Amino acid sequence: MGIVLQTLIITLLAFNFCQLRAAGFQKKPDEVKQQETVKYFRTELTRMEILGDEIGEKEAKKINHFKAIYSSTGELITIEFIPSGKKSLKRMKKHEIFPKPSEPFRFFESWNPHTHILNKELDEVKLGDRPFYRASYEDSTHVKTVEYFRKINKLLWTYYIQWNRDKSESTLSVIFSSHRPLTALDPHLFHPSLSEMKPGWIAEFKHNRLAKPLSVKVRDAVGNTYYFYKFRYRFETVGDTINPTNYRITTSEYFKADSSLIGSHTLTFTENNRLWKKDYFDAFGKLSETIEYDFNPELNEVTVIIRDPKGNILYRQVRSK
Repeated sequence: MGIVLQTLIITLLAFNFCQLRAAGFQKKPDEVKQQETVKYFRTELTRMEILGDEIGEKEAKKINHFKAIYSSTGELITIEFIPSGKKSLKRMKKHEIFPKPSEPFRFFESWNPHTHILNKELDEVKLGDRPFYRASYEDSTHVKTVEYFRKINKLLWTYYIQWNRDKSESTLSVIFSSHRPLTALDPHLFHPSLSEMKPGWIAEFKHNRLAKPLSVKVRDAVGNTYYFYKFRYRFETVGDTINPTNYRITTSEYFKADSSLIGSHTLTFTENNRLWKKDYFDAFGKLSETIEYDFNPELNEVTVIIRDPKGNILYRQVRSK
């Protein structure tokens, strides 16, 4: 089996979007003492099992690898395990992973990221202090990026649309420019319990053929997943065959990175596509709360009612629509 490796030093890279600490980076002794934690792990791996497939420096930058340091006499000093994230993070900072916004830009009042529909085009010189979307294009018809600004020079997040070769399919990703909840994108589809979005984190969407989201995975630039959502859709008809009432129901389930279910909720929409009710459930499927939205078209008001699992009213408020 060869000489058993006595010491294996594994240096893990800790990433955030503002700083990258590379493995093996030389620091002063005081800095190492204050910022680094050294741990030791038992191993039965042999020298040949770890160092049996030597690669070049260029290839090492692309993949996970072990870095071995030898003395001038050829004696093995240390072995460091280095993940492949360094290059990915550099590419992310240079906007090479996603298409970079580029002129000419067009400005809009509203945008549906699932259908790629932009509405109510605005004149750039008349934007004022209003929120707006700034779009750039792959060509004359295919959107490449859409940036959401709360006002001029106040970018909140960016939608990235990546098309396949023949422009028949695309994928949607969203990156936040500041620390905000995912519920800022959609307060009904997502849940506050799993909603944190740090600057640079990526929300990756998958859609069905009807442009409805099937899932959302939240990760960082080097591939660490933090949580994800899954969505289901169905229709339900109540009442008799003479006077049926049809509802569209969306189920949102939210999971930690280890796939453990945190909870779920259902959104019930009327035939007019108006949200009527939200039912919240815990990880065991037990109803925890219901929120109802009673719309009065004559007064243009919405009455919001929150009920406990037994139907008792906990809260009631009338809001102007």
